[in-house]
Amino acid sequence: MSKDTKARIGIFSLTLLSMASLGITPSIALIMAAFPESSATEVQQLTAIPNLVAIVMALLFSVGANKIPRKVVALAGPIFVALGGLLPYFFGNSLSFLLVCSGIVGAGVGCVSNITQVLITELVSPEKRQATMAQNVIFVNIGAIIMTTCGGMLAAGGWKNNYLIYLVAVPVLLLVAVFIPFYRPDAAPDAAPDAAAPAGPKLSLGVKPFIVAGIILTVNCVYSAFANNASILIINGGLGDSGAVGIVNSVSTIGGMVAGVILGKILENRTIQRMSLALGLILMGAGMVTMAFAPSVAVMCVAAFFIGFALSIGFAQCPFVISLSVAPMLIPTAISMYSIGSSLGGTISPTLINGIAGSLLSGSGADCCLVAAGIAFVVAAALLVTGFQGRIIDNAALPQGAQE
Repeated sequence: MSKDTKARIGIFSLTLLSMASLGITPSIALIMAAFPESSATEVQQLTAIPNLVAIVMALLFSVGANKIPRKVVALAGPIFVALGGLLPYFFGNSLSFLLVCSGIVGAGVGCVSNITQVLITELVSPEKRQATMAQNVIFVNIGAIIMTTCGGMLAAGGWKNNYLIYLVAVPVLLLVAVFIPFYRPDAAPDAAPDAAAPAGPKLSLGVKPFIVAGIILTVNCVYSAFANNASILIINGGLGDSGAVGIVNSVSTIGGMVAGVILGKILENRTIQRMSLALGLILMGAGMVTMAFAPSVAVMCVAAFFIGFALSIGFAQCPFVISLSVAPMLIPTAISMYSIGSSLGGTISPTLINGIAGSLLSGSGADCCLVAAGIAFVVAAALLVTGFQGRIIDNAALPQGAQE
């Protein structure tokens, strides 16, 4: 087995936990019923707090990225996810404890989201690296399917059972232990020597990674509004049970998988390539509008498919744009900015979306979807007007289809 193959097995298995914070989303409405003294926003913090903790982990990663062996960070991810995910099954008698455990899960997600892109850069040979990045998005969505679909099935026996989904972190831990090599950041394997090479005397992040962080913040904020309100729209709207919620969430991740498979082919078109992030936000906004007015679970599934498709566009393109924007030695730090933006989007989503919906509209789940759609459309318009992504691609002199 080649070094590239071993690395990809380890990386892809680790990527399965990228969306671990979604594991409990099928039970949001059930947990609200179990803790009636808590508001919907408080319960939705179960999906927001992991993103907040992931921000802290990203900051720590940016500081220690070139000091801590990569395998240590990679192993810490599934350990934290398993610990924070399984404790509520045994001791989940208060919402406060559930929130603390969500934070532990967030620590694991933070490790995973920061280390996977860096591992691809350092362990996969240059000629296979971009294809690996596209394939990695598929495993993000496979992991989300496992979390939401299986989590929804487990939730049919009670919301505590939903937490058993985090047992998936155990085999991931074993695969990472076997297939990710131990090395220090200043001694990256020979498969990708350019990843560890000095980038020159002027090592400055510049503003572009922060703009990309703002884009992925928007993407994840809107997607989190979908994840948080799907359960409310379906169960409280009388359209189905927790199993139906799991199906809708899994259809979203199927949309993401389809995007991971065909995105490279779509991006052979230079016009689409230069504005793919804006088009993804438009697609996500349209899906949220459809969610708001969906009369059935079937219609929600259609909307969820396109929302998941759009999410994968963001996950695939934002790290790639960052890789074109900074020197190789700064990629770990720039990726941490991307991770902070992604996590911050999920963290602020319940407060921001619910707050705006409550101030301007009635504050219902449908209203939250409409507010999220509006945010997506505004940011998409800004990207189209400024041509931000197109300028970066043109300056890098990328040939058509370079993302494949």
